[in-house]
Amino acid sequence: MTVAAAAHLDNIPVLFAKKSATVVQTEDMLQAPVYSFTHKTQNTIRVNRDYLPQGSRVLIIDDFLANGEATQGMIELCRQAGAEVVGIGIAVEKGFQDGGKKLREAGYKLRSMAIIDAIDDGKFVFREQ
Repeated sequence: MTVAAAAHLDNIPVLFAKKSATVVQTEDMLQAPVYSFTHKTQNTIRVNRDYLPQGSRVLIIDDFLANGEATQGMIELCRQAGAEVVGIGIAVEKGFQDGGKKLREAGYKLRSMAIIDAIDDGKFVFREQ
């Protein structure tokens, strides 16, 4: 989804935050803690500072939004870098959890392709948009 969004927006650069350390990791990494609601684990996301220069304008793209932990982690990486979050794009937002509400209340421009407001008898109830 992220690469498709970048291609649609005239091939803007794409940066992925890694959840695990790698052998090519440098000392100059930006890091933020992220709790995974799905896996019930604490992770640390990382990006090399060189790839997120100060003054960058960032569009955060993610597949699912539940409590907003991953998005908050990305926002924290941007804050550390001195970059500006200009928007957040989500494929599926779990509207029955408070991540989207908190991000909108914090003033972020958030757009979700679909928002699930409830799961009723095993069926998704989608929000009218």
